[in-house]
Amino acid sequence: MSRYVVIGAGAVGGLLAAQLHLAGIDTVLVARGAQLAAIRAGGLRIRRPHGDDVVPVPVAGGPGEVRLSTADVLVLATKAQDADAALADWAWQPVADPTGGPARLGADLPVLTLQNGLATEEAALRRFRQVYGGTVAVAASYLVPGEVVNPSHPVVGAVWLGRYPDRPDPAQERFARDLTAAGFAAHSVPDISAWKARKLLGNVRNGLDLLDGTAQEKTRAGELLVAEAEAAYAAAGITPAPAEAMRAGADLSFAPVPGHVPGRLSTWQSFARGTSSEVDHLNGEIVRLGRRAGVPTPVNERLQRLLGAQAAADAPPGTHQVGELLAANAVV
Repeated sequence: MSRYVVIGAGAVGGLLAAQLHLAGIDTVLVARGAQLAAIRAGGLRIRRPHGDDVVPVPVAGGPGEVRLSTADVLVLATKAQDADAALADWAWQPVADPTGGPARLGADLPVLTLQNGLATEEAALRRFRQVYGGTVAVAASYLVPGEVVNPSHPVVGAVWLGRYPDRPDPAQERFARDLTAAGFAAHSVPDISAWKARKLLGNVRNGLDLLDGTAQEKTRAGELLVAEAEAAYAAAGITPAPAEAMRAGADLSFAPVPGHVPGRLSTWQSFARGTSSEVDHLNGEIVRLGRRAGVPTPVNERLQRLLGAQAAADAPPGTHQVGELLAANAVV
């Protein structure tokens, strides 16, 4: 049986490691800072609609505290902007082979990448032979050290995973079985790039959480962001998975968690914690595709610029208005 080394202890990584541990699957969670200290002191608390689980998942502070073996699977659960540094940290770590085979390194292990956007799998291929992309649909929040809130039940989230570059691979079926045992709706797919592209069409709207405006304005801005993304995809030859298939695969049930305000997406959570922003890998990815193909993406570019400058200035949510995006579209 494999051990999963989950690198990144935010909402996705923390929940995934806790669920694997609860399912009896060997797991170690790699955390840092206040999250590491809190988990070491009292385990990881998963707050659910019908009560909390305090999970004593094994935790480490970095690769120097994990003795890798050939049975391990690395799961990269950092945000996209932190992925390349984490890949570099883990690729060249020594790996023990109990059979006494030749010297191995972390780059010889399978790595499962769970980032939003389209860039992490290509980055992983620079160092790792066996890359498996994943895209996650989950209602999970990490705002307090030592806690992850998960209002979905009994299925905690949905995951699509597959070998990258796209091709069938028997190992992904094993990963999907383990994630299913851990409480996820896990889907093994032969074309993970299409599923990641579909997820990004939703993620380009994440940053609207940080802007002030009416519901009608946000709906219109979201439509413009997605339309630009679809035009950039078409120019780049990218065909996303069908929206209906993703909705069907992520048919989750939710209930209130006491004291938790639902609806705050990952981008908002990062700003709330004062950490780095993933906007460059969401709207910025659409801007990159558009620039390569000569397709204008003014609303995505404006949102990226507003939130990039907001993060650099450590300014609070609500600093900008949705109308600023709609104005960007009007001048095209």
